Amino acid sequence: MREREFQNLMIQWSLPVGWGYTAGRSLLRETTQTVVVSQLRDAILRLNPGVITGFDVDSVVEEIVATVNAVDGGMVRANELVLNLLCGHKEFRDADGVWHALKVIDFEHPTANTLVVSDEVTITVPGKISRRFDLVYWVNGLPLVVVEVKSPTAKSGWADAAREINDVYATEYPWFFTPNVFSVASDGLKLRFGAAGAPVNLWQPFRSTDDDENLSGQADVRRSVELLLSPATILDMLANFALFDTSGDGADMKYLPRYPQMEAAHLIHERVLEGGSKGLIWHHQGSGKTLLMVFAAALLLADTRTESPTIILLSDRTDLVRQTSGVFTSAMGHAYFHKPATSQQLRSLLADDVRGVISTTVHKFADAGTNLSTRGNIIVLVDEAHRTQSAKSKSLAGQMRAALPHAKFFGMTGTPVRNLATDTFALFGEESDPDRVLHRYSVSRSLLDEATVPVMLDPHPVTFEISDSALQAEFDQFTDEFDLDDPDREALSRKFGRLTSVFANPDRIHTVCQDIVDHYLASAYRNGLKAQVVAYNRELAVAYTDKINELLAGFEASQVLTEVGKHERITAEVNISVSDSKDEDPAMRPHQLSEVDEEKQKRRFLTPDDPLCFLVVTAKLMTGFDAPNEGVLYLDKPLKAHNLFQTITRPNRTWVSPTGFVKTDGVVVDYIGLAEEVQRAVVDPTARGAGKGGGFVTDLTELVAEFRTTFARIEDLVADVDGLDLTIHGYESVRAINIFLDATPGAAEVFTKDYRLLARLYPLINTDKRVAKYRGGFGLFGSVYTTLFKKSSDEERKERLGELGPMVLEIINAHVHSFSVAASQEEALVLDAQGITILKELLALVRPKPDKDDSEDKTPPSAAEILDHIKAALEKGVEPGSAKYTALAERIKQLRDRIIQNAQDALEFLSEALRVARAIVDAEKHPDEAVVVLDDDHVGVLSRIIHDHAPSGLTVTERNLAEEIDQVVTRTLARSWDNADARNRGVRRATAAVFRRYMLKPVGEPYDSTVAYIEAHYLVD
Repeated sequence: MREREFQNLMIQWSLPVGWGYTAGRSLLRETTQTVVVSQLRDAILRLNPGVITGFDVDSVVEEIVATVNAVDGGMVRANELVLNLLCGHKEFRDADGVWHALKVIDFEHPTANTLVVSDEVTITVPGKISRRFDLVYWVNGLPLVVVEVKSPTAKSGWADAAREINDVYATEYPWFFTPNVFSVASDGLKLRFGAAGAPVNLWQPFRSTDDDENLSGQADVRRSVELLLSPATILDMLANFALFDTSGDGADMKYLPRYPQMEAAHLIHERVLEGGSKGLIWHHQGSGKTLLMVFAAALLLADTRTESPTIILLSDRTDLVRQTSGVFTSAMGHAYFHKPATSQQLRSLLADDVRGVISTTVHKFADAGTNLSTRGNIIVLVDEAHRTQSAKSKSLAGQMRAALPHAKFFGMTGTPVRNLATDTFALFGEESDPDRVLHRYSVSRSLLDEATVPVMLDPHPVTFEISDSALQAEFDQFTDEFDLDDPDREALSRKFGRLTSVFANPDRIHTVCQDIVDHYLASAYRNGLKAQVVAYNRELAVAYTDKINELLAGFEASQVLTEVGKHERITAEVNISVSDSKDEDPAMRPHQLSEVDEEKQKRRFLTPDDPLCFLVVTAKLMTGFDAPNEGVLYLDKPLKAHNLFQTITRPNRTWVSPTGFVKTDGVVVDYIGLAEEVQRAVVDPTARGAGKGGGFVTDLTELVAEFRTTFARIEDLVADVDGLDLTIHGYESVRAINIFLDATPGAAEVFTKDYRLLARLYPLINTDKRVAKYRGGFGLFGSVYTTLFKKSSDEERKERLGELGPMVLEIINAHVHSFSVAASQEEALVLDAQGITILKELLALVRPKPDKDDSEDKTPPSAAEILDHIKAALEKGVEPGSAKYTALAERIKQLRDRIIQNAQDALEFLSEALRVARAIVDAEKHPDEAVVVLDDDHVGVLSRIIHDHAPSGLTVTERNLAEEIDQVVTRTLARSWDNADARNRGVRRATAAVFRRYMLKPVGEPYDSTVAYIEAHYLVD
């Protein structure tokens, strides 16, 4: 399908939901104009009957257009100003000097507006390159939505379309985006929307939680168009869900809702208007419940039917207060947003009947008394509703409910609890709601929407040996020496015979911390991710921090840091609760953090380049701390139920690094052996039967088992291949398997399917010792797959590239060998201009004094003729029988065995012939120097891989880089080296020099993959 065809499909899908179509070239606007002025003028006249007669309408229109075209203060602030105007929040002065709020858009009746979708909309100004938007959705002449599309069959995808909007359109023509509610990017198979200029990883799908989760491809895109691009949705988002934080406390931000946030906020709003008193919102952990509360509060405050409510945003931590303040300060000003610093201030606000938003913690309701405020339009939105929320009257939640007897309570949770002590469903759920849940956003939907990433559980059990009898004997001797009686002995035994003693053992601390550091430096650190460590108690958190820092300062860690090249030193810091009580342990006091210090620590952890890479905790920050760049959590503390669930979801946030690394999963390294407890923790409490709660947690052991099973299937498939040895990764093995697959019907399809599964699993488990013995076979299968991949049709290859992605291609390429098939045919070379140039250069080398007619040759020579010229030059210039003669003669023989089938083969042949000819000339000039000749399997492999398997988006720069790496490594290996280590270091230095010339860091990716490739294909002893 062509891009234009998909564009037309989107228009067809838009017409039934209320849009009229006008071609971009037919719009009544100049290409320099942002607004269709005639439609805006008509709307103002139509929507303001009785009031507009006192205005000069043209002046009003001019003022609106001027506001739209101004981008002072940046695009986000300009966007906020224009959207406020469109919502009717700006007043205009009439001819009598009286101020009136004028309607620009009819929000109550969306189809009463002038709704136009246009294609190929051009924008230009003198001195700038003109640009053309694929689709623009206009409401009353204002461009509220811009759409960029890509063909479903093109290499570029929706992310490329989003980047075009951000990096080209919004950058060059920012004033076209000041009325923009959101922009849309689609490749026909996926559709994403986002705020223009927002990072691509923040663009998101728009679906419905009522729809089938398995909807995909074009059907999914069509459904998204029907939902997202309906006039009602666009205007709803404009009026109620486009929120800004331009309060000056940080970078200006625009917030748009995820579809489950929008659905749930509306349900809360409707429940309040209906007089309902409660509701439970169950959204998967990490999917944005805090922002959902902000959207719901904004919706309630904007509705006059709620009669100026008081919205309490309640948390059991202070983070929420800080997260939400900027949004409401921007939206309402400081007068309507309150952050009480003390319990007394909170009680005063409620007793004084203050309206607006109060952001506070549940702890400030302690001793609040009864009937502090008896109003019914107090709405309490409770974050993490499974914690600190109890029906018991003496609990903090019980005291809050006694103080606000007629308030409405809505609980947000990713972990509802139903046990003897607490029942989140009974406390917040209406009986009439299905399973007492007002709105549910499941784990599976969250993963499907890429709102969160899956979590992988990696067991690292810590084993130890203990001799009970010897321990008892030593203990008895100790107590005898000190003459302790039985009660004292029992007290000592109880105190030091607990689990704490095992965890505090210095050898265990060292063992666990060494494993943490080794695992982190081998994996997460190389991708810019950070780590959290959960220790058994505060003392151990401090001990772990000290030990990790000691290990990070060691030689092995510094070697890795030097290799990666991002930091000279990285560190761990502890974050634990330390009280001001006089009874506080003096050893803990140095680790007390003020609120300001803790915020600074968190910001450093969230900053990719900051050397703070580990946060060590025991209770704080295990829940409620959103750190998208946290890639791994090291868990060395027994946990259960919702506490365990909350903790293991810390690494499930999505993240894209500044260098473009996309986090695809989070890892929990488990030192306790919590696999079974994890499965219990994620079970749906409302499920009718047993279940695993959506499968967002995967045990690494399961992945290893799946890899082994799949590997065994391939082994069984190729069991009948004569003489095959899976430990030998060479040409003969690959050729034997290929012959078998070609001769066995259906075998290639089975092999391809299973290998692709292996390739998806391998990056997740390749550091596991249990798969070490499979690496040779996996490399062999990768080479077989690559040959099959070359035979695929273009469409099949595009599909596979899209599925496997760059990571899997790197795995395949790291193991691929270059193969050639000999043939006896000799054809004349068909040359284009480039080939003629190569030929002339080659003939100039092998015939230093050509005849005058040589440059006038009209018939290209045959391959045999070229080789004869080269061979004659060899025999003339090099001593026959010498090692140098033999090596070069062998290369000429290999060239003679080449197939010459078309112009491309001809050019490859000529290029190789040119290299041999140059080697002969050099040999003649330097008769005493040795010639290093690598066999064809180790020459130019990287360049061929880039040519055959280049992922989409590869530029000329990357192709040149690949060729230059092949060249520089070959040149470097031609030198004499004292030993293999010196040679390998020389190759790495030469490769690093190439990277620096291309302004690339010789650390991390793609440098690491390049070195691995070189080791696989060049560094052969």
